[in-house]
Amino acid sequence: MIKGRYDEENLKWIPLIIVAVFALPFLLKSATFSYKYYLYVLNMAGIYIILTVGLDLLSGFTGLMSLGHAAFLAIGAYASAILVDQVGLPFELSLIITPIIVGLFGFVIGFPALRIEGMYLGLTTMGFGFIVKRLIIALREWTGGAGGLQVSKASFFGMTIKNDWDNYFLIYTFVILAVIIARRIIQSKLGRAFMAIRDSEQAAQASGINLAKYKMMSFFISGMFAGFAGVLFAHTSHFISTDHFDILLSIFFIVMVLIGGAGSIYGAVLGTLFIVLMENLFIPLFKDGLAKYIHLEAGDFQAFIFGLIMLLFIIFQPQGLYGMWLKMRIYWKLFPFNPRKRVT
Repeated sequence: MIKGRYDEENLKWIPLIIVAVFALPFLLKSATFSYKYYLYVLNMAGIYIILTVGLDLLSGFTGLMSLGHAAFLAIGAYASAILVDQVGLPFELSLIITPIIVGLFGFVIGFPALRIEGMYLGLTTMGFGFIVKRLIIALREWTGGAGGLQVSKASFFGMTIKNDWDNYFLIYTFVILAVIIARRIIQSKLGRAFMAIRDSEQAAQASGINLAKYKMMSFFISGMFAGFAGVLFAHTSHFISTDHFDILLSIFFIVMVLIGGAGSIYGAVLGTLFIVLMENLFIPLFKDGLAKYIHLEAGDFQAFIFGLIMLLFIIFQPQGLYGMWLKMRIYWKLFPFNPRKRVT
């Protein structure tokens, strides 16, 4: 019998990871007085994980560049804020409607991908981000314009999400669901079509894959993930403005995918956690220690660190953090003293 592609994957550690995720807030609460700040940082990381998982489906698995995912996040955030606070829809219904709205935007933006690719497609999606920002300012009666918009707290099946503690369990429940759904997509016929397009469009088309259909579906699915993240972002931050969704954020999303390992769902998770924790926890510590040697403003110092990290990963670890983990795992499996690998 021929083994399936995923038969060798050991998933026994997944339940332990899930338990650890939900136990982490209790550990933070007992270990530090600043646990509320750490919870907020982890909440933002969870929201970004949902988005980068969808971005990885588009860029890592389908090979389509996008520099407009901050715009998709913005559409999701503003759409949910308007639907819940101004139209009066329940938050639970917004969790369903908003991702579909953003997915449709992604579907429309996917049309250029039928004719252009690579850097040109990235520039096209970047232009979409600028258009969305101008539309938010122009529709100030709904969005508050450049002044921003206050967003209410989420209410999930009668339970009001009052603080970051409650948000954490809501967000990471959806993070786990997002990872499971993305993995199921990749293991399906749809995912195999995405990877075939990434590897060679000519070969994929010759094997009967409809390039237009699957490229548009990839943009639609990725947009839905970003829209879902936008809903959680709006009702976690409680205030949104155009300053939250600039082009630099879209670049950060690409960096998260690349550092984690493009074409890997777990890599998107690792890369997002690495960048968010680096930005909010480690870089401030480094800046205080290196201030006397490197005289840069906070934003310039952050750009310097991220640029250095990207350079090092591209040169020494192009497969990202998840690729590094796979190499380590293979090394120990083939280690000469492993009794299971001895030849008798």
